[in-house]
Amino acid sequence: MPSDLFDDNGFQDVRNVEPRGSNLSAADDRTLRMASLVLDRALLDALISYQRTFLADAEQGTGALDVARAHTRALEASKLEALTAERGIALLRSFGGRRWTVRKLQDKLRQLEGASDARAEELRPRIREELASQERETDALGRRYGDASVALLREHEDVLVDLHTRMTGLLSRG
Repeated sequence: MPSDLFDDNGFQDVRNVEPRGSNLSAADDRTLRMASLVLDRALLDALISYQRTFLADAEQGTGALDVARAHTRALEASKLEALTAERGIALLRSFGGRRWTVRKLQDKLRQLEGASDARAEELRPRIREELASQERETDALGRRYGDASVALLREHEDVLVDLHTRMTGLLSRG
């Protein structure tokens, strides 16, 4: 496929990466970017409103019907279409999950700072390597959603990680 196939469609900021070897993680980024949601401050505010409303209602409920009602109320409160909300929440999940992982790894690294035993010496480089990997994966979200979108998400990271943590807790309680 020619590397300039999409260059006239306004996606020049996403490098067309031809897959080499077995690492195919960036192969579809340009195509996925064309289909991705354009995130701006207004949409992010609406998505945060959706999540806050959803959690406020759903955390009080006890079953699937309560979750469905919370979803409906959250859509109404945020004034989002269902598809836009789902696509936006998928982006927030990707970002929030990576940033939650980074924070947990940073906490573990801080716990190991003063330790000098063999186990700590073994874990520190592995944790640093995984931290670097998570940072690369967060940056890679820019290829799919745009660097401006990732920068905006980073500005609101504390709120987004908190919402992600609460949402994960709610949805995993079964």
